Amino acid sequence: MRYLLITLYILILTIFFSELFQIPIENSYITSSFGEYRNTGNKPHFHTGIDFSSFSKAGIPIRSIENGYVYKIWLNEPIYGNTIFIYHPSINRLSVYAHLSSFNGIVQNIVDSVKKEFGNNFAKINFPKKEIVIKKRDIIGFSGKSGEAQVPNVHFEIREIKKFGDNKIEIVEDALEYINYTDIRKKELVISKIRINNNIYNLSENVPVEIPFYLFPKIEINIFEKVGENTKIIPKRVSLKINDEMIYKIEFDKIRDDEMYSPDSIFGYGSNLYNYWVKLYSTSKITPIKINRWNEFLNFSKERNCKCQVTFDPLG
Repeated sequence: MRYLLITLYILILTIFFSELFQIPIENSYITSSFGEYRNTGNKPHFHTGIDFSSFSKAGIPIRSIENGYVYKIWLNEPIYGNTIFIYHPSINRLSVYAHLSSFNGIVQNIVDSVKKEFGNNFAKINFPKKEIVIKKRDIIGFSGKSGEAQVPNVHFEIREIKKFGDNKIEIVEDALEYINYTDIRKKELVISKIRINNNIYNLSENVPVEIPFYLFPKIEINIFEKVGENTKIIPKRVSLKINDEMIYKIEFDKIRDDEMYSPDSIFGYGSNLYNYWVKLYSTSKITPIKINRWNEFLNFSKERNCKCQVTFDPLG
């Protein structure tokens, strides 16, 4: 029998960007973070954006973060609901605003015409380049709870369009990296349990825990960051070192749109909207997994006992 001696650490990183934009709802705060597990909507998926509160009210104005033009809209999409995509030449990115109750101006006029013909079925409308120009801080729609939203809010994303051969892939990025936002609410990282090969152990920060294992230690951490009184979010980064070597690292910075329905690559069983079991192993190749050296470790490590260090980077 071999043993893992596991210790938890919290790492705070500060990243600075040259251009930051104002949030889409004035005086709001985030209620969900990028990369969280979702078992709502039509099937389990990653939460590929950040949610801003509209103070439980529908009809709150949603504003464009930058100059651009309407790229496309979705109507009655099962997860996103009513959604507008705006292309911004200055950053070569799309900003996305979902769960809207309605759109604004000429876009709503177009939507009304489409609904008359197709009813409340899902519809996707693409727009010619620069047909509908949007100015920075223009009102582009109004908060709602269309799609999978349980209360009115706005789901906000940043996407980059990349070509792979003849195909276009939209890569969703952590929108927090593009906006001028500082959360002043009280924050607490809650690390309650670790699960290894279906056995559960209690954990505390900086307190080592000795855990037996035989072959491959399937390590899963039950973790979330509590922000304010009611908000739970996922840490930005989770990494695992064994005997001072980085073996595994997850970073919720980007997710390809064709990976959206693959949350089981990252999250273990028992995960849901309010509870995250983050796996520190995987057989999948998916964008948030930055380092996976388990095969190398298992093949070459001759250590009978191993010292593990699990590090988390919270919202900050």
